[in-house]
Amino acid sequence: MHIITGLLLSGLFRKRKKSNAFKGFKGIVEIMHIIPGRIRFRIPLLKNNMELCRTLEQQLNQAGSISHIQSNPHTGTLLVIFDRDKIDPATLTGVLVKLTGQEKEVEQMPQSVAGKELSKLIRSLNSSVYTHTDGFFDLNSMISLVFLSLGLWTVIRRPSVLPAGISLVYWAYNNTMRQLPS
Repeated sequence: MHIITGLLLSGLFRKRKKSNAFKGFKGIVEIMHIIPGRIRFRIPLLKNNMELCRTLEQQLNQAGSISHIQSNPHTGTLLVIFDRDKIDPATLTGVLVKLTGQEKEVEQMPQSVAGKELSKLIRSLNSSVYTHTDGFFDLNSMISLVFLSLGLWTVIRRPSVLPAGISLVYWAYNNTMRQLPS
């Protein structure tokens, strides 16, 4: 039993090798598998899109450094066999991003799952505050009011801690001004 526990613990705490290899762009053009001269991409736009698959195959067949292309519209994958001395995987990924017209998506900053959920939580809280106060407050105005109150209280009651109070008043001012329409 101790041997099994030891093996499980060593497996859990074993340092994993971090790969610094380029993996493409998550959810846009991802490198699923790569060996020298052969690469498989996952491109969600290809899924159930036979026309785009044919277009990519035609365009990539014109490149002299690519010897074989096989797309699969059922899985949204693309297999490319290429001359590794003439083209590298990062360049090939860039070409696929360009050919599929996803340059804007690559330039956008991706949002993590935790960031998306936190954003939903804040929107929900904002809606609840707005509904509960019959439209008198929203979350942002309440935060501004709290900063302003704490800041003024600190400035009046504890002048020795002046920077903290002034900072809170400034945050309240900035938070309020950010909401005003230009």
